[in-house]
Amino acid sequence: MTQSSHGISRRTLIKGAAWSAPVIAVAVAAPLAAASATVVPNSTANYYWDAEAQGAFTSLVAASGGLRATFSTQISYRANPWMSPPAGGSLVVVVTFSSPVTLDPASSFGAWAPQPVGGSTATSFTFIRTPSSFGDALSFNVIGSAPGELRSTATMTLLNGGSATATTEPSAETAVLVA
Repeated sequence: MTQSSHGISRRTLIKGAAWSAPVIAVAVAAPLAAASATVVPNSTANYYWDAEAQGAFTSLVAASGGLRATFSTQISYRANPWMSPPAGGSLVVVVTFSSPVTLDPASSFGAWAPQPVGGSTATSFTFIRTPSSFGDALSFNVIGSAPGELRSTATMTLLNGGSATATTEPSAETAVLVA
């Protein structure tokens, strides 16, 4: 086999093209992805749903019996540029269920104040944490009214937060209650 001493060999040209194709593809795709990206409210708010271990913002896990389930979430705080959380602010989380449940009075609510209080039966419960601090975990147990699917939807707001914001994105989960 003889190799020409002038010009680029076909093999060198093919090797160069193989290495440059992925670089060109990434360079073209990056601006397109940036232009089409939508801003998720949860990703821009000071107070946001922090993903649970399952990757969801909230979880609703049914117990193995007794029509019981556990709702949990983690709310976190961030600011860029940095600003302290609002001293007089209150985080308000409303959890609505698809059917009536009883808020287990044995649940420990930590710094959260439930309305109505533990032991009450309703489809919607409001939890308030004052001051809002850097966020917090919220976990509580409910007792369903019948076996079958139970869906929870949680929303978050911030009262007296000044320029701080809370996500407007609701979070929903489903569990199947067993008698």
